[in-house]
Amino acid sequence: MAGCIDTPQKNRFLKFIHSHSGGVKSGEIASNFGIRTSTVTRTLHELSDAGYVVHDSYRKVSLTDDGEHMACFLIRRHRILSLMFTRMGLTEAEACAQAEMIEHLVPKNHVNRICSSLGHPRRSACGVIEHDPSCCGVYV
Repeated sequence: MAGCIDTPQKNRFLKFIHSHSGGVKSGEIASNFGIRTSTVTRTLHELSDAGYVVHDSYRKVSLTDDGEHMACFLIRRHRILSLMFTRMGLTEAEACAQAEMIEHLVPKNHVNRICSSLGHPRRSACGVIEHDPSCCGVYV
């Protein structure tokens, strides 16, 4: 059973790993986020213990099936929140930054309610919104 993704850093790591379909090395994650490799390793161990990544020292990190599902949700949540903020008058850059600051606090049921209130949108400033059948039903 997969665990909780409770920090913005874990969110960013999962989305970054997801964007590298062949996996990614710890050093690449550290370089991308400007943090120490030891910090990356500690966080990857937490993500591994939660069931989201496969991480062996000196090899590429990849997502498990649960990690892939979680990363897709994290991307969907970011895009829906970003769209909500742009519709409230924020610029695309402001909306993206604001979504990044709060997205780890917004649970799935709230994301689905926001998606529904926005009319099950297909696109945000950040990209295509992949729909969740439990929210969007026939819109998928």
